[in-house]
Amino acid sequence: MKNIVIILITVVVLYSCDKDGNYLTDGGLSNPEVGTTTMEFFKSHEQLDTLALLIERAGMIDEFNGNNTVFAPNNLSIRNFLNSRLEELRRSDPQAEYSINDIPLDTLTKYMGGYIISGKIKREDMKKEQGKIYTAVNGEERRISLEPTANYGGELDSRPEYVYFTYKQGDDWDKWDDIKDDNKVVVKTSNLISTNGVIHVLQGGHTLFNYKKSK
Repeated sequence: MKNIVIILITVVVLYSCDKDGNYLTDGGLSNPEVGTTTMEFFKSHEQLDTLALLIERAGMIDEFNGNNTVFAPNNLSIRNFLNSRLEELRRSDPQAEYSINDIPLDTLTKYMGGYIISGKIKREDMKKEQGKIYTAVNGEERRISLEPTANYGGELDSRPEYVYFTYKQGDDWDKWDDIKDDNKVVVKTSNLISTNGVIHVLQGGHTLFNYKKSK
């Protein structure tokens, strides 16, 4: 009973301190330096270690450890891809199985480079609204943009902005207002600095390679 009273008092004190909205005060940036190469960081991170396995299998360690920017799909993004492929395969074979080892090597070598852009692109270097179109190391185009959130209650002095990694569909880019949301991937964590480059981790709702199931 004594412990419960102490906890309640603590909660009241904390609430009293924050009743004026001080919890919204920016406490400053955390240290963005990961202290390792990009690949070492992926291997050590429980949400990115499967990505490291795919990079090794594709023989692309040097590319990911280069002087570049990586938009990293996390393990959930890879799982989304595996589940999509398995669902397709089981339409014809109910007993089908599919794992990361079943992803064709030529698929990996062709599409993994789509997550790498030469040079270091930090959040502060990004263009707002429509952003800027870059060519990834595999030759595919990506739009990198910094966009204000549409859902905003006015709690902060300025509208929060999110980094987006957008895929090009077809031969030409759609008009800015016509880009489909399922081709835009929000960055969950931005501006991680490795000893060789910059890392932006994509949100887990993304599917590896922006893969879409056939109907």
